[in-house]
Amino acid sequence: MIVRSAFFVSIVALTGCGSTPTDTAAANSTVTWVNYACSDGQTLLAAYPDTNTALIQIKGQTHTLHIALSGSGARYTGDGWQWWTKGMHDGMLAPLAAGESIASSPGVQCQAR
Repeated sequence: MIVRSAFFVSIVALTGCGSTPTDTAAANSTVTWVNYACSDGQTLLAAYPDTNTALIQIKGQTHTLHIALSGSGARYTGDGWQWWTKGMHDGMLAPLAAGESIASSPGVQCQAR
């Protein structure tokens, strides 16, 4: 009985070894970040882990945004932000007010460095 219990404990302990990381920082470590300088003096980092997602880092916090309808360029929204890019060099960052799907704030211009 003791051998069977030890075997069961070993199997249970090993099943946790193959889990995928749930830590956002660990999951984001494989993406390439682009550094942007914005017209208001702040800097931000942006990464695109897939065609439907943008990650932006502002003041040390990472926000996950998802692709949204746009007339031109790529527009991402979520977590209180709108990030609208034209190519990989120019972007526009604007806060989203509660209930907004398109930012009413003009936002700030940002350029890749």
